[in-house]
Amino acid sequence: MRYKEPKLSIIKRLFNNEEKIESIKLNEAINEAYFKHTHLDEKGIESEINNFQYIFDHLTAGIWMREEIKGDLVYASKGFEEILSLPLNKIYETPSLRFQMVHPMHKKEVAANLEMVAKGKTVQMLYPITDRKGQKKWLLEQIIPRVKEDGVVTQIFGMITDVTHEMDIEEKLNFLANYDSLTRLPNQKSLFERLDSYCRERVKFSLIYLDIDRFYVINNSLGYQIGDEALKKIALRLTDLTPEDGYLARLNSNDFIMIVKNYDDEKEVYQVADKILRSFEMPFTIQEYVLHITTSIGITFFPEEGESRLTLLENAHTALYHAKRQGKNNYQLFSHSRDIPSYKKYVLDRDMRLALLNDEFNLYFQPQVEPSKGFIVGAEVLIRWQHPEWGDISPAEFIPLAEENHMVNQIIDWEIEKVCSILHEWKQKGYRLYPVSVNISPIRFMKKGLVNFVQAQLEKYDVNPQYLELEITESSLLKTDQTVLTILKELKALGVKVAVDDFGTGYSSLDYLRKIKPDTIKIDKTFINNIKSESEIDKGVIASILFLGKRLDMKVVAEGVEEKDQLEFLKQNECDMIQGFLFSEPVPKEKYEKIIQVGYLKAVQRTKKKSSLRENRKFYRFELPLHIHGKMTIAEVNDQVVQVGSTPILIENLSLGGIRILSNLKLPVNSNMKFKFEFKILGEVIEVYGNLRWIEDELQNIYSYGVIFILNRTLEDHLARLINRMTTLRIKNQPIPNTEFVYDQVTKFFNKS
Repeated sequence: MRYKEPKLSIIKRLFNNEEKIESIKLNEAINEAYFKHTHLDEKGIESEINNFQYIFDHLTAGIWMREEIKGDLVYASKGFEEILSLPLNKIYETPSLRFQMVHPMHKKEVAANLEMVAKGKTVQMLYPITDRKGQKKWLLEQIIPRVKEDGVVTQIFGMITDVTHEMDIEEKLNFLANYDSLTRLPNQKSLFERLDSYCRERVKFSLIYLDIDRFYVINNSLGYQIGDEALKKIALRLTDLTPEDGYLARLNSNDFIMIVKNYDDEKEVYQVADKILRSFEMPFTIQEYVLHITTSIGITFFPEEGESRLTLLENAHTALYHAKRQGKNNYQLFSHSRDIPSYKKYVLDRDMRLALLNDEFNLYFQPQVEPSKGFIVGAEVLIRWQHPEWGDISPAEFIPLAEENHMVNQIIDWEIEKVCSILHEWKQKGYRLYPVSVNISPIRFMKKGLVNFVQAQLEKYDVNPQYLELEITESSLLKTDQTVLTILKELKALGVKVAVDDFGTGYSSLDYLRKIKPDTIKIDKTFINNIKSESEIDKGVIASILFLGKRLDMKVVAEGVEEKDQLEFLKQNECDMIQGFLFSEPVPKEKYEKIIQVGYLKAVQRTKKKSSLRENRKFYRFELPLHIHGKMTIAEVNDQVVQVGSTPILIENLSLGGIRILSNLKLPVNSNMKFKFEFKILGEVIEVYGNLRWIEDELQNIYSYGVIFILNRTLEDHLARLINRMTTLRIKNQPIPNTEFVYDQVTKFFNKS
């Protein structure tokens, strides 16, 4: 049975319906049929009705009609049966059966639409069902009510279409657009949208940036197929470690981003990072290979360390870069308030862009001399940054930062132009010119136009190319590609000299020497330092490099020469040029001008300078039997309070006037910074403020500072009692209890810190 009333009645209702069923393209056919049936007798009408039945039953769509919103179903086409995989007699018997097939998540939406129909509104809805065969289908349904003048719905007409195929295609396109096809994780697009949403809604979260260490080794040695399988397994392991309300995405290649929300304490985020590192201790087995993989992690927090997606990602990558430099397989924080080094890094990074505009960079020249007579043969130019708060900043501190924040290219270009302008100035003054060497970061080779820029500066300042030498480190050279080698050859073609710095510290450099044929190779100072130690290996390396240089017609410079024994060895082995404190430290331009006018330098054994700022305390000093572990932080800068975490220090002696401390940080003395010091003696924690008054080089990368206290009378009296107690204990040859003495060697202590 297909009808619950005569066909003629049904067709009349269809034809008398003033609404148009737009989604089936039958309007013209219906209009034509309606026109015909009004001019036909009953037999002709029956024939036309059969035609409509034939059309409806051969449509893939299902057409239906019922009385009122919950009335009986009076008509259903064959397409209805096929879509629901349900016999028509079942549909007639239980009209609500098809709504029971609707997916639970969409039942409320369908019910709401039916309520709209009951109010006389035409609706169109898209929803999934599970048909009688258990298959999931997506249906597009349009429902049109017939409404009387009094607003009562008398009949309802509808059409359903199976759009599962179209939805599958859309779902696949959506997946490809928003998910990574290899790992099935959200991709960069999805990640960016999620981060933008969280930032917009001010959701508190932490961003964990993960990079798989040395992943290129797997791809290069085992192939990309193994590499891809490794990435899949890594993604699965990270998914298991992602917190319940967290988010994990693949940013690119071997980089992943994890977002952690709803944490009460930052330590919870660190625990997630610890779990990740521990999980990577378990090797990955792929086919017959057992892979030991590690990851480096950078962590940043919203909104404390960035209020936009771009800033957060950059800061997290900066922290990741720091983790890489710490030896990989660890996590680091971006937080600039974590400790003094982080704060200093933040300030330098913040102020670097203004440094060029404010003319805060200076060039220093370290002379290179001929070893026998000390004649000047050239100089290496070294950049210094005179920061308004932190004083003299060495390139070892700010160049790595410049490489991270993309300022290094501007700084190098500034150096090249400045050197050319100085050479032009000396030429105008009639000074004898010597080659000047400029260090070039390998990152500068990645930016187009280096050769054209150098050529433009040489032409602008009318400088002979032979007086400009560009240095690239050997370790950097080994990481370069064919493009860099081409650029170096083009620079040499201009007449510019090329030097390879730190020679002897890399691997298999001979092939590169053959390819680029540098004018100069510079022996790394680590070999020079060991000349005095009677190290036959280091001496053999130096002698071999010197011999190699002569055979390849290259000049050889020995760096870091500080003692006459080193000079004598280099002279005996016919080293071409010497550079080091034995002849001169790096000097400002004005002083170097005087040196080149004289034309030579004498070798002078120098002792380490003691700071002239060292003060003599008027108070009694208590010399501690061992170093005391303390903490130091910056309290104020320019009379403005700053929030900075503490950094470990060692305390050597103590008085009412101040303390002498050791630190592995280079800090400004007599500056506008006020420091806070904290240490424990005799069971009591002392917190005191003070300023740094002098500095001395104690050991390699460890500095000694004199601190002058800022005390009130109460703290001064309390400190005096403690010093008197310790003095009494020492006189009685008794131990000093409840004091945080350090038994490690100084270097070991700071390495552990």
